[in-house]
Amino acid sequence: MNTLEGLPILDHYNRLLATGKTKNALDVMYEYFNFFNEEGPKEHLWYMLVLALKNDNEAIDARHRSNMIFFYECSLAFFKAAYTLCENQNKPEICVADEKRK
Repeated sequence: MNTLEGLPILDHYNRLLATGKTKNALDVMYEYFNFFNEEGPKEHLWYMLVLALKNDNEAIDARHRSNMIFFYECSLAFFKAAYTLCENQNKPEICVADEKRK
């Protein structure tokens, strides 16, 4: 099961995986920020970090668990989109880390 089922971000992500086109990468990124706006990712990452570091005695309610999974799956699509845009740039200095791996 994927929490993105039925949402445009999943369609864009699947097209991005199939084609690697910049347009699909941008579509994923637009959808991502429609869900999370500018501050949302920071808040979700902080919450996930705090929960990961907390004692196992505290239960995570279903809504927060679902939100974390949804954020994770959207982030996978977003990171693929960002990487694709980086790869499609004509400026090699943008992807310095990738060049170091080669």
